[in-house]
Amino acid sequence: MFRASEVFEFARAIEQNGRDFYQAMVARARTPEIRQLFARLAQEEEQHILDFSRLAARAAPYDPPESYPGEYAAYMQALIDNNVFPRELDPGDLAREMGNEKDAIKFAMGFEKDSLLFFSGLKNLVAESEAALVDELLRQERRHLCELHSALQGM
Repeated sequence: MFRASEVFEFARAIEQNGRDFYQAMVARARTPEIRQLFARLAQEEEQHILDFSRLAARAAPYDPPESYPGEYAAYMQALIDNNVFPRELDPGDLAREMGNEKDAIKFAMGFEKDSLLFFSGLKNLVAESEAALVDELLRQERRHLCELHSALQGM
């Protein structure tokens, strides 16, 4: 049986790392527009943390359809292990390593893409009545990616 609560815990950790990275970049950004972008993204990631906490509280054990035993758990574990924020790295340290705003935006785009992929898998772990919330989180992550891409194009 797959433990959805563990996956939601990791989803919260992804969002916490994103929030921490964006908050650190607010202090490092040189232009007001980029500073505002990172501040808004940090605030939205904070809301996502709360949303995932609510979903985790309602998650029930899930036995997904699989081609072989353990397929879905292996898929989600692969996404966890290859996330843009390795567990051993501190988001604040990563922000300090960014050479410039362009590098930070490119990194953030990778984070948002990884989040989209991971969160797409979460949709199978929630009741149908909760799927709309996951869809909304996915929509917001897509918007984050588009906003970051737009900022990058404007540089």
